[in-house]
Amino acid sequence: MLVDEGLADVVDFVGSMNNNPQNCVAQSGSFDLDHEGHSGWLAIDIANQHLQGWLASTKPDIVQFMLGTNDVFQGRATGDIVAAYTRMVDLMRASNAEMRIIVDLVIPIAFGSQGVNALNAQIPGWAQRLDTPESPIEIADCSANAGYTTGMLRDGVHPNAEGDALIARQVGPILIEYVRELAAERGFCV
Repeated sequence: MLVDEGLADVVDFVGSMNNNPQNCVAQSGSFDLDHEGHSGWLAIDIANQHLQGWLASTKPDIVQFMLGTNDVFQGRATGDIVAAYTRMVDLMRASNAEMRIIVDLVIPIAFGSQGVNALNAQIPGWAQRLDTPESPIEIADCSANAGYTTGMLRDGVHPNAEGDALIARQVGPILIEYVRELAAERGFCV
């Protein structure tokens, strides 16, 4: 979508990793693969042990995340996961007071969906309480309500190509809007 919108050259993905474990196909040979996506990690651990250092070393303007599935698997309470989200937003805004944040509603899973559903039910109200004009939080609905089914999972937990496409359709327009806003603020022609 960024390539199609002519924005690939104004976006610099950041993160300590540039692997491509899902073999997502970039539509441009120069597409930036940097990221901070750590499969299997807990939102609680990311918030309390890792995010501050990642933000300090990469200085992002936009952060997008879908976290909580692993916390649910480990029996973590919904309130603890939401508290981790809040800590993450606090750290993001301490790093960049104008951080734009995209939070995905969590995709359904083949087992344990009650915990995922409970988390997804909390995210919209949480985001509304923390949303500010200076540092907006937008929700990308990647849940069953958006049409995501367990048939879009390759292993009962992780998206297959069809699931990836749905996530992209939900996240992409928000990301593009944020990139355009930042480009305009910085005087880039897009």
